[in-house]
Order: sequence, then C-alpha cells, then structure tokens
Amino acid sequence: MQNSVALEAKQLAVFYGEKQVVYDVSLKFPANQITALIGASGSGKSTVLRSLNRMNDDVATVKGEINFHGLNINEPKVNVYRVRQQIGMVFQQPTPFPLSIYENVIYGLRLAGEKNKEVLDQRVEESLRQAALWDEVKDQLKESALALSGGQQQRLCIARTLAVRPEIILMDEPTSALDPVSTSQIEDTLVQLKEKFTIIMVTHNMQQASRSADWTAFMHQGHLVEFDKTANIFMNPQEQKTADYLSGKFG
Repeated sequence: MQNSVALEAKQLAVFYGEKQVVYDVSLKFPANQITALIGASGSGKSTVLRSLNRMNDDVATVKGEINFHGLNINEPKVNVYRVRQQIGMVFQQPTPFPLSIYENVIYGLRLAGEKNKEVLDQRVEESLRQAALWDEVKDQLKESALALSGGQQQRLCIARTLAVRPEIILMDEPTSALDPVSTSQIEDTLVQLKEKFTIIMVTHNMQQASRSADWTAFMHQGHLVEFDKTANIFMNPQEQKTADYLSGKFG
C-alpha cells in the first residue's frame, strides 16, 4: 500500500449488550483514497463505520483500537467532539436543518465559536464548491435548505461536513435515497473530494463501489473477509465468500 494510512482500526469488536456484532476487524484506510465497505445487510459494515468516529458510543460497546495521528480515539479520555470535527459523517437520508442554506453550511463552525463573517462567507463558498453545489445555490443562500431537491440536500450535507475541514469523511450509504442522476453527481463529487479528504463509504450498490472506490472491504456476519484494491475484489477475489456475494449467491 503506497498511500499513507489516514486511519487504522485494530481488532475492532462491537457488542450490543451481550450480542457481539463485529469480530476482530483490523483495517488500514489509505489517505486520499475512497474505501468502500460492502456486504449484506447485517454484516456489520455500518456498525464499523459508525465506530470510526465514536457514533456508537451511546448504543454499543466498542473494543479495540482506532488509531488516528498516533492517538487511539477509542480511549475514554478522548474529546469526542474534536474527533468528530476531524472525522465527519454524512448519513443515508439527507438531514438539512430547517435553516437557510448558508446557516446549514456553517452550523458546525458556529458551534465551534467562529464569528468572523469573512471566514464564514469564505467557508460557505469553499464548502459548497467542493460539494459541487455552489453554482446551483449561490443566489439562494438565505433561502430554506428544505426547499432543495433530495440530491441537492445531500450535497448540502456534504458541504456542512466539509465546512469544519475534517480530514476524513464517513458516508453511510450516501446515495441510497437518491435518484440515478443525483447519485451520479454525488459519485463525481466524491472522486474530486479525495484529492483533499479521505473517504470511507458504506454502500449496498456494487456498481457504486466498483465505480468510485479505490479500495474495497467485504464484510460477512461481522467478520472482515477480504480487503484489497477494488479492481482485485471485483475481478479476482481471493475468498470464495467474496466471489459468492458478488455473484449474487447471498445478500
């Protein structure tokens, strides 16, 4: 792996109460690449994703290490708010707040105490440009974000995540609620974003993984079965379970 590692999970195990749902997952996520997590429903991929920025804290017990810049962010003393500034999350359903487009984008910055209007204005334009939305909304920044289409709302949510300048963006099926045109726009956006960000994405859409991801991890029943360059996973999987899943034998 030539790329430096942006984030590493070591022996990750996740429990909901007594029930273990993720077993001993170790993964190195390459910097400035898109990594897709694939697998059938219930395979543990979204649980792993949400563990990477402590989103599971209130609902599950997460064991093992999540190493980011030499720090195990799974340690109890770690500032979770700071972690989530650096490791952002975009959810399956677009979740704009009932505020203006402008206020949606800078929501996280305001929480962090940023008051300088010049900084806020600049970050709004920068983030909307990065999310490929600026040209569509630059004349409506004061209008409600709820008036945007579903695809625009999801790109707005990406912009909102980008505005706090994270290093890593986690995406939990970011296009599953969108039509094919919006899906294609988001995929194009992701490919541009990896120049500046590391992207880790859960997807059920095999075509999306093969089109967009540089690396693919296949999970089955809470176990990591295989992790390799996407082309190798799809064209020449090393594990029979991977081949069976990709050929539609289960999932």
